[in-house]
Amino acid sequence: ISDVFVREHNIKSVEVATPESTEKVNLIILTESGCPDCQESVAGPLNDMITSPGFADIVNVRQFSFGNHYFVTKKCGGTGAINQTASGYNLNYNADTRHCWANSCINTADPMDDCFGPGPIVTQHGPKEMEYNKMQACAQKVAGYDNWQPFWPFLVCTEAKYGSPFDSNTAETATKCAEEEGSYYQDKVSELLECYEGSDGEEALLQMAKNTFDHPGTPTILVNGDAPVLSGFWADAVAAEVCSQYGGSESSSPPACAGLLEKQRKFIY
Repeated sequence: ISDVFVREHNIKSVEVATPESTEKVNLIILTESGCPDCQESVAGPLNDMITSPGFADIVNVRQFSFGNHYFVTKKCGGTGAINQTASGYNLNYNADTRHCWANSCINTADPMDDCFGPGPIVTQHGPKEMEYNKMQACAQKVAGYDNWQPFWPFLVCTEAKYGSPFDSNTAETATKCAEEEGSYYQDKVSELLECYEGSDGEEALLQMAKNTFDHPGTPTILVNGDAPVLSGFWADAVAAEVCSQYGGSESSSPPACAGLLEKQRKFIY
């Protein structure tokens, strides 16, 4: 994806967590839970990268679970009706409508008055995807939006356990993932479910929407705000970009910066 796309869509203005150190690299990840490529990348090569020795120490990660979703609006149109294929894809999803919504509502000085309702959310992979997105948003809210490391294993677990797009298992999966050994959420299951089932869940999902800038597809990864958008690439390209922008000393650079470039190459989109 070219630098022109980044400049035209004002991506560098997206708000991310304030780095604990100016040496750290800001990593923005846009996903949607029902997207097979997102599931594979988050639970596979992205997790391999994040969990490589020392790598989490040099990044600040913000992940937004809204992906290719959008709200139905007067200007851009759309329909909240679901027409799913056997694989779960919503035939009523329209990429042009999504781009219209994002360009009219995100990072603009004059957003439409119906950017975030009362029109419904249009999902790319049906209602279950929105429910999982909301649960992931609640997990971020419970941990603290800037507290990404406790949230990351929960994200990986829920993506890996997503299953059939027609199974209604959101709360069950979230509970299993929250109760895994070492999980930050072991004693926070009730808080997590309370968010998911109430108005806090809607608000958490809205925060995901408001941070989802226009993008080519999912997963999309942005490094340090105004760096090139990385989507449709080899997995090691993300690590290489992060390592190239890391501002710390060579001695504090994690082994991953050398080792990941030699790992098996694999598409994540």
